[in-house]
Amino acid sequence: MALKTFLGAFEMVPVTAAVAERGGLLRRDFGRSHNTGLADALIAATVQETGARLVTLHVKHFPMLTHHLVPYTKGGGEG
Repeated sequence: MALKTFLGAFEMVPVTAAVAERGGLLRRDFGRSHNTGLADALIAATVQETGARLVTLHVKHFPMLTHHLVPYTKGGGEG
């Protein structure tokens, strides 16, 4: 039940044929040079196809995207 509630807070975006094709091309183009996996390539392709903004702490996983929102940075904080 908690998982269903959590997932309900997000908009689900289907992997369309256009997203899948673009994701495959991004994986091909950035797989070796940046170690981009299929999941990251599909996320990037979804961002590109929908015009969404990516919010991530892992900017290095998305060299093909030029606009990111980094909500905070990890630090060696106290505690």
